[in-house]
Amino acid sequence: MNLFVPACSAKKLQQSLIRDASRTFKCRRYLQFIPGPPARLYNKFTETVYPLPVGGEYKQWTGRKCTVPDCNFELCLYTVGQPPRTFPLCPNCFNSAEWALSSDVKNKADAVDREDANKERQIRTIAGKSLTLECPLPDNHPLIQELTVSPDPDSDGVFIVDPHFGPKWRFVSTRDPTIVYLPKSIDKLTILDRTDEVLGCHLIKVEFKAGESPLPGGETKHVCCFPSDDVLQGMVRLYHGSERLKAQGRGGRGRGRGGRGRGRGRGRR
Repeated sequence: MNLFVPACSAKKLQQSLIRDASRTFKCRRYLQFIPGPPARLYNKFTETVYPLPVGGEYKQWTGRKCTVPDCNFELCLYTVGQPPRTFPLCPNCFNSAEWALSSDVKNKADAVDREDANKERQIRTIAGKSLTLECPLPDNHPLIQELTVSPDPDSDGVFIVDPHFGPKWRFVSTRDPTIVYLPKSIDKLTILDRTDEVLGCHLIKVEFKAGESPLPGGETKHVCCFPSDDVLQGMVRLYHGSERLKAQGRGGRGRGRGGRGRGRGRGRR
């Protein structure tokens, strides 16, 4: 299934059409964005409804596609909280029983029960009875795992690289309104394919600006595991925000964060 989301704000999406191809790639249709509240995508040909998370804003993620097998939806970015945190969003996976955050859907063993529970979840979302004030996908979803750089032991979630990818580099918690601001001396950050054997998070390659590197001898490139790296841990600024939609966050500065001695986050499903 393939989904295209125009690059515009939630308000402008009201006037946009969204392209939809079935899992068999035989039927190409357009999904209509219904701003609600709550916001949802609708295929008038199949009468399929894709509720979107409630409480935040949406925009296109530069044509990227979901990496879950047989999904292939084009992705959105979901922004929520104060200050704003941004997460990857696959509308198809968000409405899938397999990737639902709700534990009651996860624990259904029978396929029919899973389908019924998922429909009930969609109805509850459409009715506007729940807000999604955290990452709309579980921590074990491939899109989240690809960006994970550290556990967040305070919330049992994980820290991921903000999907805007700079120039102001930061990590955001998937389950708490917490942001880790990296120093402005970082020019580039790359998520490596290699992962830490203990924590399971990705190693990162940091490139500092010339003349602003804290590394010995003025070296500018540094490969590390963020939770256990003394260089970055001593340079970051921690901010505790708010889950409220229209309120100023309660700020706080602190040194690094990353769960030394802790296992990987809970990875809700």
